[in-house]
Amino acid sequence: MLSIKKIFFSILFVVLCFSATKQAWSQSIEKQNVLAALTLNIAKFTTWPELVFKESNNIFNLCVYGDNIVQQSFSNINKKLINKKTIHIINISRLRRLNHCHLIYISELERTKLIALLLELKDQPILTIGEKVDFLQAGGIVGFESIDGKIQLNINLAIIKPSQLIISSRLLKLATIVNYPFPKN
Repeated sequence: MLSIKKIFFSILFVVLCFSATKQAWSQSIEKQNVLAALTLNIAKFTTWPELVFKESNNIFNLCVYGDNIVQQSFSNINKKLINKKTIHIINISRLRRLNHCHLIYISELERTKLIALLLELKDQPILTIGEKVDFLQAGGIVGFESIDGKIQLNINLAIIKPSQLIISSRLLKLATIVNYPFPKN
């Protein structure tokens, strides 16, 4: 028979584990909501070539690759206006035929697949946004990095120039500018 003490500590352990998991889950959702809002603001300060929206009927396709938490956080900005265009969130699970995307947010992706994807999008007017410096080193345009509990905005000028996108000088002043060229496969 189990003693009362063992049962008590077993229940306490389960409760503490659940509490820690719930707190981590909550922090993750909060972080992703902030990153989604930042993504929206970055898009507001970015200009695409006029031809990009010629056939889009004032729709701005924001494609999201990530887990359920990431995709849920972006659903909060679906149908909002950005530069007189309505945001249409497209949750993607396969990284193929992304030419309809104006912006692609990539949460987590294996480095070799990330490099291949970003090379495929090279020189196209598609704003790529991701997390961590590795994303920029793989050929991403905008990267978020968490430093001491704060989110730092990094912009890769070496990649943005050939994409024909223009990022506002006001946004560039707030960012850390990096110049990582496309990696060689």
